Amino acid sequence: MNKKEELRKKYSNERSKMSAVKINKWSKKIKNKFLELPELKNAKKVMAYASMRKEIETFELLEELLNQGYLLYLPYTRRDVVDLGTAKINDLDQDLKDGVFGVQEPIKRIRDEEVPDDFDIIIVPGACFTAEGYRIGYGGGYYDSFLTKHANNALKVGFSYDCFIVDSIPAEAHDVPVDIIITEKRIINTK
Repeated sequence: MNKKEELRKKYSNERSKMSAVKINKWSKKIKNKFLELPELKNAKKVMAYASMRKEIETFELLEELLNQGYLLYLPYTRRDVVDLGTAKINDLDQDLKDGVFGVQEPIKRIRDEEVPDDFDIIIVPGACFTAEGYRIGYGGGYYDSFLTKHANNALKVGFSYDCFIVDSIPAEAHDVPVDIIITEKRIINTK
């Protein structure tokens, strides 16, 4: 098993042991920090993700972004290539269904033909992060491929539990770091 696999397994295992109470409490803190970002004030298009398996809970944030009038996009896994597609979400209950890997994904009829190239903010999940913004995802390479092609001038924001900020990760040429990491304790500017 390589170092990335070891870290992915270690932090997925640690996350699986976290209590729902702790996840809920920390997720609210992360959501509130995100909503206070100065960059959000001028943003229109935000791409986020639907949380799963004890990740930082995002559904409250998604609802809040919709209520505040942001154009909200969520990804879906494209099986034909290692990449993500997107869809504009208007209603979390009507526009999502269980998709690949058990993740809530946009229903087929609202999926975009082309991914927008003008996202203002992209929220990125990860198993763990370094303070420099590098991350270990879940092993598919989908987000790195997506960010390389579609992040353009978007602010890339990672959500992480503070205890999952690690000293180092074996970075590869195709890895795309995030610009900011938000944890329940702090906001890390990676630049």
